[in-house]
Amino acid sequence: MSGMHLLGLLLMLGQDAAPPATAEVTQEEIAVVAAEAVESARYYANCAGWWDFLATHEREAGRPASAEQFKNLGDGAQAAALWLHGQAYSLTATEPARYKTWLPLVAPLREGAAIRAAAMAEHGKIDVVRSELQQCEALLESQQRAIDSIRNDNVQRELDASTSGDGSRPRTK
Repeated sequence: MSGMHLLGLLLMLGQDAAPPATAEVTQEEIAVVAAEAVESARYYANCAGWWDFLATHEREAGRPASAEQFKNLGDGAQAAALWLHGQAYSLTATEPARYKTWLPLVAPLREGAAIRAAAMAEHGKIDVVRSELQQCEALLESQQRAIDSIRNDNVQRELDASTSGDGSRPRTK
C-alpha cells in the first residue's frame, strides 16, 4: 500500500473514538492497515536519524540555520512515526494513549539510523547516503500531513477540555 493511500485510510478510520468495526471494513483489513502503519513508522523513524546526520554535518560545517532546518525535519519525521504508531493502536484499542507512548520504539531507530548514516559517509558510500536521503525527502509531504493531524488533535483536545468543564486534560487518541 502506498504511503499516501495508507495515510488517507488511517485518517479516515481514525476519525471515531471507538475502533472502526463496520460492514465495509473487516477486522482483517484493519489489522493489515495497522501493521502497515507500524512498518511505515519505522521508515519515518529511520528518516529522523538520517535528517539528524545532515543536521550534525551542517552544524560542523558552520551552517547553523541549515543544521536547525534538518534537525526540525528529523523531529518531524519522529513525530510522524509516533503518530503512525498511535493511529495503528487506535484502530483496535478502546483506551486513548499519548503519542509519546511509542517513543521507546522510535528513538532507538532514529539514533541507529544517524549512526549508520555517519558510518556510510565515513566509508565514502555517498550513493547510499544520497539514496536514503532521497527516500526520506519523498516522505516529506505525508510527514507534514501527519504533523498537521497531530496539531488538529491538539486543538480538538483543547476545545474538548474547554467545553467539558472538568479541567482535566484529555489524552490523544
